Amino acid sequence: MTHLNDITKDTNVSTRSKGSHLTIDDRVKISVLKELEYSNRMIAQYIGVTHGTIDREIKRGMVTKMSKQSNNGKVYCYYKEYYDPYTAQERYEKSRSNCGRTPIYQSSPEIINLLDDLMLGEFDFKDHDKFESLDSQKCSPYAALKIAESLVNDDVKLPASERSIYNWIDKGLLRTKIIDLLEKTRRTKAKHGRTPKREQPGKNISQRPKEVETRTTFGHWEMDTVQGKKSAEDPVILVLAERLTRYNLAFKITSKTPNAVSRVITKLKELTGDYFDEIFKTITPDNGSEFFEVANEVDQVYYADAYSPWQRGTNENNNRLLRRSITKGTSLQLFSEFDVEQANLRLNSYPRKILGGKSSLDRFEEEILKIIDWSPVNKIDNLNRDFFVLCHD
Repeated sequence: MTHLNDITKDTNVSTRSKGSHLTIDDRVKISVLKELEYSNRMIAQYIGVTHGTIDREIKRGMVTKMSKQSNNGKVYCYYKEYYDPYTAQERYEKSRSNCGRTPIYQSSPEIINLLDDLMLGEFDFKDHDKFESLDSQKCSPYAALKIAESLVNDDVKLPASERSIYNWIDKGLLRTKIIDLLEKTRRTKAKHGRTPKREQPGKNISQRPKEVETRTTFGHWEMDTVQGKKSAEDPVILVLAERLTRYNLAFKITSKTPNAVSRVITKLKELTGDYFDEIFKTITPDNGSEFFEVANEVDQVYYADAYSPWQRGTNENNNRLLRRSITKGTSLQLFSEFDVEQANLRLNSYPRKILGGKSSLDRFEEEILKIIDWSPVNKIDNLNRDFFVLCHD
């Protein structure tokens, strides 16, 4: 029998990192050393593990070998147990594959189907009042996760974040593919270069109060127009986006002219009455000529620079969401005012990650109720009530 000193003189004694698993090479060494009748403690020191690891490994890899021997016409069977490294490796791999928590995509296929239906626009919202306005709209992974949280029971396991859903899509575990996502394949970083100067009818965005940039106070709006078909005769949609809540107002107007825009401002003043200055503290319009009369209608108006859409990021993001229902290049004559209202309602009802999973409508209601008391006890004129109805259309 070889002594322990003979083993430790071997230059191949392992220096293993803590927690590392035995490999097939380790198991072959164990098999050879067992045949040479080394003790488990001696083998453990040679491999670089505790003797308990070797004890368990020997039990895992034990197999029974039968041999036959004939004597005087009789056949005798002999059984011998020995350690087989390849059997041990096979049993280890099988055990390893079954350890740990079962992934959600394996344990809860109904959740996978629900997320797929939401992201592919195949989910039926008819029986769910809160999201009924979303209709058959496709949802982003984040929105799909937030909607799923409100639809399933508390004991149903859901992914920890939308990052898991993106990983499942990348691995091909869902019916949803990268090409089906509305944003991931199209996002590019904005190029902030020099902008050409253009005469403006009012204050420049550089003069706007700094608090507007922080998005910490309510009542600061961005204004833009959304075109369908680029034609002088085609109607356009005038949109106003509130920076804090990301709430969107949308009005179908007859043309892209200063007079058409002014009529909307006048309408908002009538609807909000004395609350107009509290609800619309500042407005930052595009640099288009259709907004050149806004400065005459509202005191705090600050014009963005030409060709600088990043200065009105809320507008741009909301317009992209609105385009899901009203596609670019399609004449707006094909859309009624009701169609525009429903498209805008879908936008405002959409769960937003930047709002902590709430919709713009939820956050807008919270802020507007801080300004106006809509309780029946408070006597509010009908015009103000009409504005509240307008925000829910």
